[in-house]
Amino acid sequence: MASPVGPGNEAPNHPLAVRMGVIAGVSHNVVIGTIMGSFGLMLASVEQRLGVSAEQAAAGIPLVLVGSSVLAPFVGVLIAKVSLRLLLLIGALLTVAGYLTLAWTQSYALYLVAYGLFFGPALSLAGSIGPATLVARWFSRNRGLALGIVHLPVVIAIVPWTLERALSVVSPGAIYLSTGVIAAALLFPLGLLAIDHPPGHAETLAPEPDAQRTADGSFSVAQLLARPRFWAISLAAVASMTSSVLLGSLLVPMGLSWGFTRPEAALLQSIMALVGIAGSVLFGWIADRIGGARALALIGFDCAVLWAILLQHPPFWMAALVIGLIGMHGAGAIPTLGKGLTDAFGQASYSRGFGLNTLIGLPFIAVAVIGSARVHSVTGSYDGAIVAISAFFVAAIVLGLYAATGVRAQEPVAAPA
Repeated sequence: MASPVGPGNEAPNHPLAVRMGVIAGVSHNVVIGTIMGSFGLMLASVEQRLGVSAEQAAAGIPLVLVGSSVLAPFVGVLIAKVSLRLLLLIGALLTVAGYLTLAWTQSYALYLVAYGLFFGPALSLAGSIGPATLVARWFSRNRGLALGIVHLPVVIAIVPWTLERALSVVSPGAIYLSTGVIAAALLFPLGLLAIDHPPGHAETLAPEPDAQRTADGSFSVAQLLARPRFWAISLAAVASMTSSVLLGSLLVPMGLSWGFTRPEAALLQSIMALVGIAGSVLFGWIADRIGGARALALIGFDCAVLWAILLQHPPFWMAALVIGLIGMHGAGAIPTLGKGLTDAFGQASYSRGFGLNTLIGLPFIAVAVIGSARVHSVTGSYDGAIVAISAFFVAAIVLGLYAATGVRAQEPVAAPA
């Protein structure tokens, strides 16, 4: 009989689980870290080389984010039906193709193709859903912690520093080419070593009778969308993701509106990113102890309080502490979401659930960023936006606690070879 969602006596991990975790971590970091970490520093060279405006050059990242988010549900379904190794290799190929295009093109249209048609799908296949699914399949014990370690933003932290120095000695084209070669050297061999499922081990199944599951024991997209617990887990995680993107996008103008200098506001952004590294591991570990849904509720409670403190426009030292803690909680959203999805719907449903969550979060994030900027332009303050985010986190507390009351995913009877 299925048991209530929460920490349990998971089966031991397969001896190859750590190797799969390394493959997932390298794939996630190389794809997302190089694309996101290099974009801002390369903008000036793109404007000069292609003869475009700053706004035109900046269109690359929105194309990546929208493309990957819209494709995410389809990628989640595809991963459940097609070899994950093959999809990781396709993601690697698209990543390398994007960098080779950027290295040699003089066309703005091909520049957009590189980001929209190459990097966008690659982000879902080999940057987010693919690596996270590999971890969810191979780790039964300490799954949250494993997801947290895999999502540590190591590459994105070192790429800007490295590229800033490289631009003074080599051409932008050579940087793109070198990045593509490095990505190929890492992603292709590791992708070939990826194994879809642990041999002799089976995935936990959706907590329903066989007649109400798909052939592999998972929920279909329609079945997930029909379940209130899925929406509860997803929206609780989206609150944290929206908070992180909002601060990442608007923290400098927010800091200026609070009376800080531009260097101080930029320092707040760096503090948020650096402290966030610890949050990925910390909340992954917490999710293993109390369950993913309860961990999302805890994040919601803490962040509701932290955002409310920002309404008081605290002095710089306190703002730095609060924003650092918000960054730490925001980084914990991915491992807690992963643990929550597998707790409630089983490992077999993970890729579909993660893909759907990515798409569900897109409108919330877009409305938060655009709406916050609009609120400031009308009122001269970000306080209205801060109140809205705090309220979203209060809702996340209720949603997380509700999701934690359901039954836990069932243990399987057999594994795919």
